[in-house]
Amino acid sequence: LSEAELRKIVLRLPAVLGLSIEDNVLPSLAALQARLGLSEAELRKIVLRLPAVLGLSIEDNVLPTIDFLQRELGISDKLLRERILVTPVILSYSIERRLRPRVKLCKELGLPVERMLFSFHGSKPEDFDAACARASDRPVHEPDCA
Repeated sequence: LSEAELRKIVLRLPAVLGLSIEDNVLPSLAALQARLGLSEAELRKIVLRLPAVLGLSIEDNVLPTIDFLQRELGISDKLLRERILVTPVILSYSIERRLRPRVKLCKELGLPVERMLFSFHGSKPEDFDAACARASDRPVHEPDCA
């Protein structure tokens, strides 16, 4: 990373100054690079777009998220790599609280999971539900009968 890029990362994520480069950051980045088959430039792009990836646990968060996405979406390594390069923030989302419920909803409604997940990844839960309802022409949640 250039000096300007490092400055940008530190300004966006000051906690990065407390991370051990040798013990945490470099091994995590190497594992991410190996798992997705990233070039140095692609890895730099992910770090610049999602500095928080430097502080995420590779074993507890990043690799399980990658594996979950690939398994649930049924996509190739190449397509997964391309999707993450465009939307690296998806690596920071909770599988249980965000990704799994959205995948389940899309499957229940017969929607294209990959397209919905990546197109509306940043949406609040109610906005994601509304997008799914519009795409499926069915209400996502049945209204309460009183």
